[in-house]
Amino acid sequence: MAPHTKKIKTAENIFTIIQKIAELDRPTCSELSDHVELSVSSIYNYLKTLEEHGYIVEKDSRYRLGLQFLQKGRTARNSYPIMHAATEPVDIISKLIDQYISVFVLEGRSAVMIHEANSHHAVETPAPFLGEPFHLGKVPQGKVMLAYLSDSVRADVLSDLGSETEAGRVRSELEAIRTEGVCVDEGLSHENIWAVAAPVKVGDEIYGSLMISTVLHRIDAQQARQELPNLLVQTVKEVEHRLSRYDFDGLFSS
Repeated sequence: MAPHTKKIKTAENIFTIIQKIAELDRPTCSELSDHVELSVSSIYNYLKTLEEHGYIVEKDSRYRLGLQFLQKGRTARNSYPIMHAATEPVDIISKLIDQYISVFVLEGRSAVMIHEANSHHAVETPAPFLGEPFHLGKVPQGKVMLAYLSDSVRADVLSDLGSETEAGRVRSELEAIRTEGVCVDEGLSHENIWAVAAPVKVGDEIYGSLMISTVLHRIDAQQARQELPNLLVQTVKEVEHRLSRYDFDGLFSS
């Protein structure tokens, strides 16, 4: 049984206010009060504290998130070794094949995108996809990581799917991934989007996953079944080689 923890209301209020500022279009203090169960005066005090620390910016009595989040987000993203190992290979292959490629890491029970290489003809994705968590059992970029996690972790993730039928289907997919090394999704996760994902691992350690995405009408059967999966696997091997070769722990500590 997980230990009971006491939630800190002040902290919850801060995170709620930040989330609402991100969702709304430069809200005023009064508008925020309409969406958060706090008085205008309480909201104002929180806003001024956040502004003082650079996390929000006020202009004409309207508020937006500050670039302090960009600094912290970049630091968080760079803490993952795959970010350093994958960026160059992914950017190069994306230009060569004129396709959209993204890099994901495992955070908690989610697959989170930390980098994307998007050619001018490739898939257009909403900006929130960068940093957005995806359920490991529902998307190809998550399934390829889930396939190599422990039995207990897989059981916990699959229990979230809601039905034993769905969990059984995903179990079969995970077995196929361990055999084939990739997961191909023909429009199931996102309508009209074909995708192939592969795990990035060194030994038993999962560093993340790479995924090529494109609209269905841009590829033929041979590309879908052979060419792009093979190119993805080659790119993954290059990333894994870099991960095994360089001392990223030393990089972070220096």
